[in-house]
Amino acid sequence: MTLTEMKRLVVSRPFPRTIFPVRAMKLVCGLLILVGCSQSLCATDYFLTIGGGYNPEGNQASLEANVIFFQQVLDEKHRGLRMHDIFFADGHDTASDLQVLSPNSSGQANGAFDLLASLHRGSNQETVEYRNHRVPRISGAIDPALVRSSLQKIVKGAVRKDRLIIYVTAHGSPGSESDPYNTTIDCWNGKKITAREFVRWLEELPPEVPVVMVMAQCYCGGFARTIFNEMDSSKGLSTHLRAGFFAQQHYLPAAGCRPDIKHDEEFSSYFWGAMAGRSRNGVPIATCDINGDGEVSFAEAYAYAVIVGDTIDIPLRTSDVYLRTYSRLPDDDQDGSQKGADGKSDAAAETESAVAAKKSPLNLASVKGSLQSIVDQAPPVSRRIVTELSKLLGFEFKDDVRTVYKAYEKHLDSVPQAPRRGGRGRAGSGRRNLLREITEKWPELGDDQHWEESLLLKPENQGKLLAEIKELPSWKSYDERRTQAEESARKAEQHELRDVKFRRLIKGLEIIILEKNLPLVATPEIVQKYRQLINLEESSFRTRSVGN
Repeated sequence: MTLTEMKRLVVSRPFPRTIFPVRAMKLVCGLLILVGCSQSLCATDYFLTIGGGYNPEGNQASLEANVIFFQQVLDEKHRGLRMHDIFFADGHDTASDLQVLSPNSSGQANGAFDLLASLHRGSNQETVEYRNHRVPRISGAIDPALVRSSLQKIVKGAVRKDRLIIYVTAHGSPGSESDPYNTTIDCWNGKKITAREFVRWLEELPPEVPVVMVMAQCYCGGFARTIFNEMDSSKGLSTHLRAGFFAQQHYLPAAGCRPDIKHDEEFSSYFWGAMAGRSRNGVPIATCDINGDGEVSFAEAYAYAVIVGDTIDIPLRTSDVYLRTYSRLPDDDQDGSQKGADGKSDAAAETESAVAAKKSPLNLASVKGSLQSIVDQAPPVSRRIVTELSKLLGFEFKDDVRTVYKAYEKHLDSVPQAPRRGGRGRAGSGRRNLLREITEKWPELGDDQHWEESLLLKPENQGKLLAEIKELPSWKSYDERRTQAEESARKAEQHELRDVKFRRLIKGLEIIILEKNLPLVATPEIVQKYRQLINLEESSFRTRSVGN
């Protein structure tokens, strides 16, 4: 058997419920070494995927699609030895646990079925049903005990040169007021994994085994602080090297959980899509390889998600948290050194070097000057983020940074106004009048419990039915008000998405300057560890961080 055949045998083996036995893996590595395999070739990537919801109503089809897409990305792009444990929703239970869009619904309130659904429910809610999930090769349900057991197996088998790559596409909850960074991964049957609990599990890994996290649950930014001992920056950095890419800040919900899979606007879909070269729905994606080495790194995939993501998310990475903790901006900058584009004060204690810097004059770089002058100081990934976001927002590189801040202030003052209602302040939507007329003409469509069963709503009948509904006296008034409401909602959404792009750009500008200032305010050891973190963030499926 040739070296290529042996590798293909290992990589292609399915591992449906348990990790491939460590003893067998070591034997394979030994055989590979005997035939000329390098030590790095035998390195194993351990993958841990945590996906799905906490109950059927919170277990949307998009979460299933995310996990299946990730499996496809690994099959297409990952080379070398890997082991993968997947925990999804209720696991191997055959009960209907997944919320999907009803096949009669287009999800856009523009068909007879969707119209009736909105009339009965009082809004344009999507009509859903349930089925069992179809994620292949799973290891079990999202249960803290099962996830813990999986990590313990990795602890026993992982050695130097190995990596642990964690992907979470699930739901999450915020931390408490007294412990805001201790956010959660919400598990099946109401169980939770807190960030503090998770970091204790990761601490059991050998220190020489780095961890890469890609998390897309709500409030996932709390897990970015797993780079610190006990998640507390005042207790210093963990001896374990961990890099992470998070869809959202620790105090905000994330986008993406939907009962349909037509829409794939979600952080991890953008992230893995950049590495795959296509979106979850098959749309080609190009120009993500920023340094031109033929491989899209984790950091490059993150840049793509930040730039093109049409979501409410303000993504962050562990290096952002690192810089906001150990570096600083001049006191006279637009934002304070511990504040940043999210407008939140960082509760982390300042380092001794940062405190000392405040007592002595330093030639700190500032978020000032032209956009071009800041971009020229940036490393490739940050340069791409700021460059593309500036273009999307309509700025030129000759523009002064103050132009960005002023434009953002103007944007905040231009909140779209809700449509004015007539009469005594409330004209209504016309929904009840239209539903009453429909009920008079088609009584079965007015039955709140059984309207979906009407033969009039069969696909072949919906076109004719909708045309007849539009002939009813109250249709015109209802349609006008619905159109006004939809236009108002569209403008509000566009305003919010532009707001998000501004915040991502300002955050990107600050990160460039914070990185430039780090050597001026931090110890050489802190600077060296930052370089190690960046190396890990810039690794990929093919390449590993320097020193690993």
